[in-house]
Amino acid sequence: MLHPDPDRGHSFDLGDVDPATARVFGAFLRATRLQRRLMLRVLAEHDTPPAQAMCLRTIAAHDGSTQREIGQLLHLGAPTVTAMLKRMERAGTIVREPDAADQRVARVRLTPAGRDLEREVHAVLAVRIGELLRTMPEADREELGRLLDDLADRMARALDAAPEDAPGGAAR
Repeated sequence: MLHPDPDRGHSFDLGDVDPATARVFGAFLRATRLQRRLMLRVLAEHDTPPAQAMCLRTIAAHDGSTQREIGQLLHLGAPTVTAMLKRMERAGTIVREPDAADQRVARVRLTPAGRDLEREVHAVLAVRIGELLRTMPEADREELGRLLDDLADRMARALDAAPEDAPGGAAR
């Protein structure tokens, strides 16, 4: 049987980057690719596209947000959010209601079916994540969390420093 991850153990040629950095980069890429595949599999079991699962989670945390606010929270453009919310509305997971103070603004809320789906997907993901990490010693989980937080902070600073219109910049 072929190994499910052909990149395991392979280093990435990053030019003048030191071997330890190349190894960390390779391990990070491998982990993110496998995490994405696992999440896609879990979400497919619930017929929920990943973007909609993220949107459900965002609306659950910020119920009553505007479409613009949801786009900002998800880092998605208005056309993408509009199309996704239309699909979710047709599926019966969200409703759009006029804002009480400004009838030009619509507030997005989860329906009972949307709330149930969000809870179900969240619970399944929590179980899968727990299965993956609970066998790792607590000290290792703490250290991994600290290191990933540090890496994410560095990425956020790099994105903040990048011009909006440059390739890889914040605008997409």
